Parts: sequence; C-alpha cells; structure tokens
Amino acid sequence: MDPFTQGVLGAAFSQSFARRKKIRVACLAGALGGMAADLDIFIRSSTDPLLAIEFHRHFTHSIWFIPFGGLLVAMAMWLVFSKLLKTKECDFKSLALFSTLGYATHATLDACTSYGTRLFWPLSNERVAWDTVAVIDPLPTIIITIFVVLSYRRYSRTLAQVGMACFIGYLALGFMQNYRVTKKVEQIAAARGHNINRIKLNPTLGNLIVWRTIYQSGGNYYVNAVIAQPFSPPTVIEGTSVPMIDPESIYPELGPDSVGRKDIRRFDYFAESYLFKYDGTIADLRYSAEPHKIQPLWGIRVHPDKPENHVDYISYIRPNGRALNVTWSMLMGTYEPAPIDPEF
Repeated sequence: MDPFTQGVLGAAFSQSFARRKKIRVACLAGALGGMAADLDIFIRSSTDPLLAIEFHRHFTHSIWFIPFGGLLVAMAMWLVFSKLLKTKECDFKSLALFSTLGYATHATLDACTSYGTRLFWPLSNERVAWDTVAVIDPLPTIIITIFVVLSYRRYSRTLAQVGMACFIGYLALGFMQNYRVTKKVEQIAAARGHNINRIKLNPTLGNLIVWRTIYQSGGNYYVNAVIAQPFSPPTVIEGTSVPMIDPESIYPELGPDSVGRKDIRRFDYFAESYLFKYDGTIADLRYSAEPHKIQPLWGIRVHPDKPENHVDYISYIRPNGRALNVTWSMLMGTYEPAPIDPEF
C-alpha cells in the first residue's frame, strides 16, 4: 500500500509490544521500519526501463529479509541518535526490536493488494497477491492513524492494539468480499457458458464495494465490474472482452534470446500474464481507471525492428475526475448495470 499507511501500520504494530516508557521510541522506529522496504524504488536504470518495476516488491519485501531490513533501519537510527544527536534515550536493542516489528508488517500488507509481492523470495519467485484491499484505501489508514496518535500521546500500547485489531478486521472483511465477488464471477461465467481458467480481482481505490474483475476463458479475458454491497447480493456491470496474447509468439521477428523477447517475458511476469494488445503496445489488463473498462494504466512498446533494444515503458491514463465519478456512482448505487448477455 501507500508509504503513509505502511508507516502507521508499522508504528501501531511496534507500539503494541512496547512498555509504557518505550511507546514513543516504538512509534518512530516502527514507522521507519514499516516504510523502509519501499526504498527499492530507487533501484532503476537509465538504459533498462523495466528494472524499476522488476525490483519493486522484490527482495526487500521477502519475509526472509525482515531481520536484515529491521537491523539496517535500527543501525541507521542508532547512528543518528547516538552519534549525531548525542542522546542515549534510544538503545540499540530497543531500536532493533521495534524497527524489525515495523518492517515485518510491510510485505504482508502489500501481499493483500493485487500488485504482486515476492513474499517468499529466494525460495519462490511467485508474485503473491491476495486481492483483498486497494493500494490506497483511506478508511483503514485514518482509523489506525487515530489510534497510533492516541497511543503516542497517552503512552498506551492497548490503544495501539485496538488500532491493529481494527486494521486486521478491515483486511478480513476484504477476504470475505473477495470470496463473494469470486462467487459472482463464477455465476457470470456459468451464465455465458464459459469455463474459467483463472480469475483476477482488484478492489477499486478507497473501498471494498466496487471491484474490477477479470476471468480467462479459452483465449479471451472478460472484464466486468462487480458491486458487492454488504447486505445485498452482488450486482454486475458488464464490461468487455479482449483476446489474450502469447509472450513467446507475439512479434515473431524477435528471436527467443533477443533483448526485446526477454523484456516481453519480464513484463508478462510482472503483469501475472494478464497481457493484451492495446493501441500498438502490450498492456497490463489488471489495472484501469474505470473498473469495467480495458484502458490500461501502463504497458510497453516493443521495437521488433530493433530486437536488441529494450522496450519502452509507457504510462497511460491515470484515474481522473470522470473515472472517479464513475466509481463513486457505482459505490452509491446510482450507476445502472447493463443486462448481461449470455452469449458475451
């Protein structure tokens, strides 16, 4: 999720284990530990456009890296406090404990999103994505921030624990909503006579009600929006379908060992193989500004005539006022879903 949420979650988790006099140290160390894994955004190359997305949520987000990540944060903090500020209030043992606790929350929270996290690297290269919460969701962030501040001001780890319970409860609700939406997608596919190969779900920004859904059947992807209100059956807003592409056969001019072909494979891995052709490019179908549309957020442009050149990484549209209004109308129930065509 976003760095601020990662920071307050790390702070809350560390405060939950701190004695009264260590609450404020735990807050600071936990917050820094909670955000530290995203320092991988500085891994990039001026000649390889895919290096940045390849290494984001990579080894720094592995559960096996947690002790090392926490220790590095503690060392940096200890140097600042003991050497630069000349204070003895923050002993290294406490800093190491609290920064490690904060660091431990980061990858698990990121795995709850749809983006993909190498949670078990190097034992596994799988990009874990539990598809239960959006990358930005203000509601749980605001709630846990309130409890972190109260815990800090009142020197109370109980308040931090209450905040953690609320946050975990929200994530649990996301898992429940994921299950409901999955069942609805299965109903949609059955009504159309489709056999599902796989399903990808993506809660839209800031809520667990409106979901972008994709399922693969045969050689096509089918995109729809599902509105899962808490106390009523989920409803469907019909989207469209696009043919899937084979990263090994698209652009046959590229040899199997060419830089261009390898880059296509890298992007295919990043996008969990949800690739489709869009406006002369290869795009990631998982994300779009509107939950039932195919207009992507990012993709790559390949140069078949220059097989040893890297691809170009492209950013398309971002959620704008119109797209946010569409999602809002779906959330409020004012967007009328179109009838489902069984032949679609």
